[in-house]
Amino acid sequence: MNLKIPENSLTCDLLNFNKLEFKNIFLNYNKNFDGILNFAFFDGNGTVNFETKNYFSQISGSFLIENINLKKLIGSLNEKILLTGLLNLKGYFNLNEKKIKEFEIEFNSVDKRGIEKYMNFGLIELISSLSETSPVKKFGKSNFYYKKISGKITIKDEYLIIEGLAKEKGDKQYIVIKPFLLPGINLFIDKKNNKILLQEFINRVKIAIDRIKNRYEN
Repeated sequence: MNLKIPENSLTCDLLNFNKLEFKNIFLNYNKNFDGILNFAFFDGNGTVNFETKNYFSQISGSFLIENINLKKLIGSLNEKILLTGLLNLKGYFNLNEKKIKEFEIEFNSVDKRGIEKYMNFGLIELISSLSETSPVKKFGKSNFYYKKISGKITIKDEYLIIEGLAKEKGDKQYIVIKPFLLPGINLFIDKKNNKILLQEFINRVKIAIDRIKNRYEN
């Protein structure tokens, strides 16, 4: 890590955080420690605008990350799970020194010529495990193409809410929509049951990932 700290700014070539790589980091801030953070993230580019209060006891702001390479991002976290394509992220946050007061992130896939968009059975199984359902057994273990991924995650008052923004039909909010001709699968959230305790959600993710990892190793 090559860290440089001139007055009112900071630059860093590379920062690793839980297997996530942030590159070409540039931070510009004022005397109140409000500022703008720019960085590269798995072939995409990100910007964070933030404000601080009481010497970082509270931080709030908004962010935008465009054209993230999903294959590189997901592969860095778990090599058994595959998701290709490009993704944009945007949202806002309000944090204090003790907890997340409010956090919202919206994710949308990007249509770009020459970029394939598909996921493997490992990712489908992970999503199914989180919802405690098994809707994909009949489809086998081939790759699944998608036309669109779109959704929103909100964390507030220690609860997590997941919404599908790709399409809505009745009580179903779709996160993933399959293409017309290629093999794929639609994934949706029941908007009547889209709220869960944040810690319970984290526990489900850990259990699901361990289950997938053990299945591939065995």
